[in-house]
Amino acid sequence: MTLRIAFDATYQRQPDGGIARYGRQLTEALRARGDVEIIEIGGGPTQKRGTLRRHFITIGVDLVWHPVVGRMRAATTGADIYHCPGLRGPLTHGRMPIVVTIHDLVPWLNPELMSRLTRGHARLAQRRMARTADLVLCNSQDTANDVERLFGVRAARLRVTPLGVDPMFFESVARPAPIAEPYVLFIGSEQPRKNLERLEKAVAILRGRGYPHILVTAGADSWGRVDFGDSFVRKLGKVSDAELLRLYAGAACLAIPSLHEGFGLPALEAMAAGTPVVASSTSALPEVTGGAAILVDPLDPHEIADGLEMAITERDAWIQRGRRRAAEFTWTRTAALTMDAYRELA
Repeated sequence: MTLRIAFDATYQRQPDGGIARYGRQLTEALRARGDVEIIEIGGGPTQKRGTLRRHFITIGVDLVWHPVVGRMRAATTGADIYHCPGLRGPLTHGRMPIVVTIHDLVPWLNPELMSRLTRGHARLAQRRMARTADLVLCNSQDTANDVERLFGVRAARLRVTPLGVDPMFFESVARPAPIAEPYVLFIGSEQPRKNLERLEKAVAILRGRGYPHILVTAGADSWGRVDFGDSFVRKLGKVSDAELLRLYAGAACLAIPSLHEGFGLPALEAMAAGTPVVASSTSALPEVTGGAAILVDPLDPHEIADGLEMAITERDAWIQRGRRRAAEFTWTRTAALTMDAYRELA
């Protein structure tokens, strides 16, 4: 039987975001199966990050579109299930089964790391959404455990559906990024939870040990920008996937010292590209990297520096471990696990 899924596409209004990427990759993999029809609802004009207009639109989407309009539109499609792939969704039960995806619980676990404008309603919406949904998909077991503990959602309503790695990141690169100096790479936003200030200190410590490496950061603009004070930091801003692959290929290592991650996809992408990874020993990162990354205390710049040095001096061993680990994560597998969840409700 072919299932019809109404899929919330409102996140595509911010196409650079991780949830938008998750939605695109998942729906593409689902459509490739041939046993499901994806009906995207929502969408709308792209909104520039950080603008007051975007904040008002986001709050309007939270308070009106998802609880009322989104559900009504999903019902008119004749879909079997309504899937909301991000932080927001219906806040009450309805006739159509609802699946939601929770990527992390930063609003609850690290509220100080969010902007005040979004923290309050994000916490309320996330809790109500988790309690309302018929099934909750989580990127990691760590996040599923948090949902069960914080919201009282029974484990029977939780499903772990890890993300996948795009096959392009396994491809060999003829020309790495045109950066003359050896570099430690960071990929992501500059939000406080990404811990960039301690990473900058760690690279300074590494350079103090005689290593010439600089810190290169890449990622779309976000709130909470870091004012780097050192000359050895190079900010590239938003890059294309092709440029990202070249950055991975040329890096001495990827550093992902986050204070909290619900998954940490850049770690797997770097592994696929043959780049050693230094990651936090917190939240979902140990689970996702599975022994193939150098784990460090994100609160200790000296320990982060030790991890960076190990990645540089033991590079070949970590490359092999990383490639094997990354190969375990595919969007085909994500789609299969998601379909298993859908069929439980159909």
